[in-house]
Amino acid sequence: MDRVFSLVARADRVRRLSPMLGLVLLGACADDNTTTPVAPTAPSFARGGSGDNNGRILFVGYAADSTNAELYSVNPDGSGVTQLTYSPEHDLMPAWSPDGKRVAFVSLRDDKGGEIYVMNADGTGVVRLTNSAGADRAPTWSKDGKRIAFVSNRDDVADIYIMSAVDGSGVTRVTSAAALDDEPSWSPDGKQIAFTSTRDGVSNLYVLTLDGLQVTRLTNEATGNVHGPSWAPGGKQIAYYVGSNGGDDIFVMDVDTRAITRLTGGPSDDSEDFEPSWSPDGKYIAFASLRAGNKDIYTMNADGTGRTRLTTSTSIQTSPAWNR
Repeated sequence: MDRVFSLVARADRVRRLSPMLGLVLLGACADDNTTTPVAPTAPSFARGGSGDNNGRILFVGYAADSTNAELYSVNPDGSGVTQLTYSPEHDLMPAWSPDGKRVAFVSLRDDKGGEIYVMNADGTGVVRLTNSAGADRAPTWSKDGKRIAFVSNRDDVADIYIMSAVDGSGVTRVTSAAALDDEPSWSPDGKQIAFTSTRDGVSNLYVLTLDGLQVTRLTNEATGNVHGPSWAPGGKQIAYYVGSNGGDDIFVMDVDTRAITRLTGGPSDDSEDFEPSWSPDGKYIAFASLRAGNKDIYTMNADGTGRTRLTTSTSIQTSPAWNR
């Protein structure tokens, strides 16, 4: 079984931008010879982000006294940073439950390939949901909070599965392609799952209709790779980013018309922007960016204006997930 997800088209780029996180996100084997990075300083936070009553933002960062990736949460104005996990191994890819009371995430604490866990919003009550020979990753919650979709290569090729959010039972495979199906994002109405796939060459955006398991391709990138889809709360838009040799930029697609709007990048903006996540009211988007030199968490208005840096650290801060 290929525990390194060798079909991931972005692997080299992810490793370049984030050597340790890129490695573990791809389910690297325990016996890989990697260099342990120097423990970075703890993240600090700039006041003045977006949002009022928009819940909290989860993200992945480094603890001050550890080289491990840990999970944090923070208010949308940059205040109230809270470390949620203190694991001896990396904790990654957090996702809020719809009611904001639980968090699903990936951890290497029991399996170097990665397994999926859930915990309370304050970091207590950790429960392991998966226990497979493959690498399990990228959890996303159903609208009713009863199920979690995730990616696994337990059947040799990376596909999307669904399981109970309570105990991991009832695992059902919902995609099957000789390619990498990855990064699921459950629609607000619970009827569809957006995801990325290399089934037509480079990674593009697709949507899976759960009634009938029909797959429809939404984007037609020929050279760049589409990643990180995030449904807007109203279900009418999907944010995502495109990685290419020219940089990584965030876009929004209108699901009905397929009209695409660029939010970052362009001739006057050569930044590297990743991993969009919508605020609960749909007015803002959190994202990770290299625009200040380090990979930090930012927010912006839904039209791409008003970009505000939330974290300021010499280490990597990534994978923002806004409370839905």
